[in-house]
Amino acid sequence: MRLRSTASAHPHLTAGATTGLKPRARDTKDFAQLAVEHGFLAETDIGRIEAHGHAAGQPFQQAAIDLGLLDPETAGIILAMQGGFPLLAAGDQRVDPLVVSAFDPADAYAAKVRTIRAKMRAAAKDSDGAALRLAILSIDAGDEAAILAANLAVVMAQMDGQTMLVDVDIDRPSLDRLFRVANKAGLAEQLLGSAALLPAARTAVDGLWLMTAGRASGSASSLVTKGPLADTAAGWGLHDTSMLFYLAQRRGEQTPFGSILAGFDAVTIVARRGETAIADMRRVIDDLDRHGVAIAGSVIA
Repeated sequence: MRLRSTASAHPHLTAGATTGLKPRARDTKDFAQLAVEHGFLAETDIGRIEAHGHAAGQPFQQAAIDLGLLDPETAGIILAMQGGFPLLAAGDQRVDPLVVSAFDPADAYAAKVRTIRAKMRAAAKDSDGAALRLAILSIDAGDEAAILAANLAVVMAQMDGQTMLVDVDIDRPSLDRLFRVANKAGLAEQLLGSAALLPAARTAVDGLWLMTAGRASGSASSLVTKGPLADTAAGWGLHDTSMLFYLAQRRGEQTPFGSILAGFDAVTIVARRGETAIADMRRVIDDLDRHGVAIAGSVIA
């Protein structure tokens, strides 16, 4: 199945709209120039790297890695930028500025998100890297977890190709606001079988689609717990699309995340310092372990 935008989205986010999404003319710039321009390298590093590359017979990016001035992930992001890596202009109102990865890959937060992506891909090393099923799981972590999920989805689209972000937090959806997409038809309608077509909206970020949570209803929320989301997603036919699911648990809830996320390639848990109960986190980790779900790590917000 090919993704088609059926959700009622902001007019600038419909499938045919590309106005304002203007990849900067990076294909005419070399690797070193991009690295300096975006703060990955200092101008004073260039001569040293070039000399090392000449002596070792290495391309510039490999010489920079060899000298410890760049890591492989950062080199990868610069190479992507060199080939037309699409970024949004500062102030673009189609995406919330909290989704910093869409605007500035050199931002420290964006770099941390790329590290999380790398750890999740490492945890999923035996899976199909072109169609991963990943999850961000918030345990009473508040807005920080949703912001992380939004940024991670952007990084996945930038570095891995077509990606769909799915908001599973049906009772308190948030990803629609971060990507300025109307939350009308989404996961709830898909689970209830009331969506004629897959309710995915194209975002302003190139290659990134969003399935919003949809309209909150008790029946839809209960359907999330009925079986593995991986099986549900398999029925969508998106074989060449990586997916990132955002799930949340709040104080007093005991959601069976192990059965919900069985079959996923990797999960990152997000907790909030001083808020998330250790017992809640332990219970979730044990449940995921029982169902063989790979935990890539945890983030303390």
